[in-house]
Amino acid sequence: MKKILFVALLLTTISSYGQFKITGYFDAEIGINYAFSENFQAELRVNDNLGIEFNTELSLLYKFVSKEDYNLNFGMGVSTFPFHSKNIKFFESFYLPLQIEITPFKEVRNFGLVLESTYHFSDINNASGIRNSIGIRYIFK
Repeated sequence: MKKILFVALLLTTISSYGQFKITGYFDAEIGINYAFSENFQAELRVNDNLGIEFNTELSLLYKFVSKEDYNLNFGMGVSTFPFHSKNIKFFESFYLPLQIEITPFKEVRNFGLVLESTYHFSDINNASGIRNSIGIRYIFK
């Protein structure tokens, strides 16, 4: 009972200080965002594609355009393979994401569409380049 009470208390205090968002990307990734303030947020992504090794990404994003129907974010991040094999390094790449979050429905502001273009700087031969992602986001308010 004490554990359940502690977890409930922890979740209510976290939600009062920030905003959570969860995103399902069409390229087999799941992302969880946490907004620290009005302009700064962090996103943790995991790749759930069974054909490749387990990959995680952590990015810090700054919201530099905020309108009623969309937000434009820019940031930096790191891509890692936490359960890496001897063929792949732990740190795979650094990247610069440019992300637009669109909330097209005025009645339902919790759902959004995410479009992202990211440039990866990788040490692996011919692995640097641009990656584009599209996803559906749910915003917990």
